[in-house]
Amino acid sequence: MFELSRESSVPLVDQICERIGELVRAGQLPTGTRLPSIRKLARLIGASAFTVVDAYDRLVARGLIESRAGRGFFVAQRRIVAPLVAVEATPESANDAVALASFCMAHKSDIVAAGSGFLPQNWLLEAGSGGVLTRLLRARRTQPWLPCPPQGLPELREQIAARLVQHGIAAGAGNIATTFGASQAFDLLARILFAPGDPVLVEDPGYFVLFEQLRAHHVRLIPVPRRADGPDLEALEAACRAHRPRAFFVQTLLHNPTGSSADPAHCHRILSLAEQFGFAVIEDDVYGDLYEGPAVRLAQIDGLRHVIYVASFTKLIGPALRVGYVAADTQLIAQLIERKVLSVLSGSTLLESFVSEVLDGGRYKRHVEHTRARLARMRRDARAALESAGIGFEPAPGDGMFLWGRVPDVAPVEELVRHARSRSILLARGSLFSSAGNCRQWLRFNVTQSASPPLVEFLRESLRAAA
Repeated sequence: MFELSRESSVPLVDQICERIGELVRAGQLPTGTRLPSIRKLARLIGASAFTVVDAYDRLVARGLIESRAGRGFFVAQRRIVAPLVAVEATPESANDAVALASFCMAHKSDIVAAGSGFLPQNWLLEAGSGGVLTRLLRARRTQPWLPCPPQGLPELREQIAARLVQHGIAAGAGNIATTFGASQAFDLLARILFAPGDPVLVEDPGYFVLFEQLRAHHVRLIPVPRRADGPDLEALEAACRAHRPRAFFVQTLLHNPTGSSADPAHCHRILSLAEQFGFAVIEDDVYGDLYEGPAVRLAQIDGLRHVIYVASFTKLIGPALRVGYVAADTQLIAQLIERKVLSVLSGSTLLESFVSEVLDGGRYKRHVEHTRARLARMRRDARAALESAGIGFEPAPGDGMFLWGRVPDVAPVEELVRHARSRSILLARGSLFSSAGNCRQWLRFNVTQSASPPLVEFLRESLRAAA
């Protein structure tokens, strides 16, 4: 029928599946053809019966053959389905924020992803190697295919609590609930805390996906300008007096998109205003682990009285590991668990066990330190390269994964972003990061992608042409 290669690195099971699949697709095994029995095929190709059983099971799962009780295996009837290209050709979302987020999640090696919010793929594999999964499956711990408690895997919550204590945040495992990344945390909190029409303070510029989530809950977004040392305190106080907000979403450390961090004086003033006007402070700390040196977090000062702390392991371990968490007072955690159950029942034991294994072995700490050092080097290189192309930056350098650069007024950013896409370059325009539609001459750059010669040359050519 066919021969197998014993010297090939391809397993025998895969070779059998490939050869039979080729014969079926070429019409050499028409619909209804009876295949050799398991024992007969094993004798013909010199393989074990177990290998043939595995191959036939895979071909049945793929719909190429079918099993008929007591009669054997037959070539299945080909079913006409809509071609995959029709799905892939679906137009982009009309919502620019959704379009950018979707594009950042796509795996396209031919794209210069200067506007992406993620680390490069080869950086992430260092923290989440296959060895972690092997150890996880062999360990005598929670079986990863069993249901996950709605509040989250107990050992992971204990590890998170220990990490928070190291940050000076007084929290126990009972103060923590896991989520599918920080995005689900924000959505659940919005469902608990807000009613349509409620005023909610957000930083401007700030995280564009958060803005779209909040708009979906029909709240009123009140922008507060973000400065190099934190939110504009005068504007924040004026917004509190004028609107009596329900909450303020803020990134204390390594702000997205500017890379800035709030100083201690700003942190204390934010909490003083929260006490005075009675609003919740939702601290987004998804990039905080990349901060170099002693850090001041709002939750560290407040003790979770007014602060709801949100963080995630997705950015540093890998986008596929959608594991985030909320730390808050136990009453809010109970409400969040209820909403989580009604939304997705529970999290994933597999994903949470994986993160727990990474944290337990010290691998995460080493990965963060290495990533921090690499980002610092690439940040310097990217800033110098972009400045040489004509992009301007504020004097305060910032830190972390992002650079916030200004395009000269003579160059329309919308047109620049469209032109870049035609050259396989992804740029993130600044107006997406402003709930008020400001920052029109700004771009957010991912430092790991932004010293790329094609990007720098494109910007240099485009800005010279505009001038």
